[in-house]
Amino acid sequence: MSAKSSAPVEIDFDKIQTHRTFEVVCEKVREKLASGHLKPGDKLPAERKMAEQLGVSRSAVREALRSLEIVGLLRLQKGVKGGAFIVAATSENLTQVLRDLVCLDAISLQDLSEARALLLDMVVRLAAERATPEDIAALEANIERTRQVIAAGRGEERLKCAFEFYHQLAASTQNRAVVYLVDSQTSVVQAYMHLRTWNMPADELLRSRDRLIRHISDGNADLAARELRRHLQKVSHLLWTQAADG
Repeated sequence: MSAKSSAPVEIDFDKIQTHRTFEVVCEKVREKLASGHLKPGDKLPAERKMAEQLGVSRSAVREALRSLEIVGLLRLQKGVKGGAFIVAATSENLTQVLRDLVCLDAISLQDLSEARALLLDMVVRLAAERATPEDIAALEANIERTRQVIAAGRGEERLKCAFEFYHQLAASTQNRAVVYLVDSQTSVVQAYMHLRTWNMPADELLRSRDRLIRHISDGNADLAARELRRHLQKVSHLLWTQAADG
């Protein structure tokens, strides 16, 4: 038998990734959230105690807490009753990520609008299957508020009514993940619309919303999706020239 070669095996090792201490502290807090040991409203231990438990400096804990506050996981409160508190989840974090992606040209507003249209097609189809009488009543109430706001010429409130309409539409799917996605996408699209001039005819908007709710109430997913698709196509056209209610 031939002797084995004494030459070392050719192999590449990945470099060991080192993390800054505060990042490790952040990850420890996230682990407690994921495991359910921390919930919205809970107050974290004092800075000194956290540093002792984790075996790190107080400055590392302080930096971690500030970092977690920036991303929206914590609220830092000063005073006798102050401390670091876990906050309830909102769509704002996702909204900021999408807004940054658009600002950095990682995605275009057209990309986002197209993705939103695809998501909303699924939303209305699910709503046609799952919407409760209370959901339908809430959507109808929103249309009535929109009608009153338009009649009074209150543009800012009209935009808010549009956001609430899509929020309630998403809530009608009975899927919380869908609500977060719709809310964040709507917020970003509306931020750009807000910079432009209103041009969507009010009567046309209200009639379209009425038809959409009727189709959802009847459980007709195809007609509901078709109605919303027509509306979003008009919004998409207006978005590149003047703002609309999308």
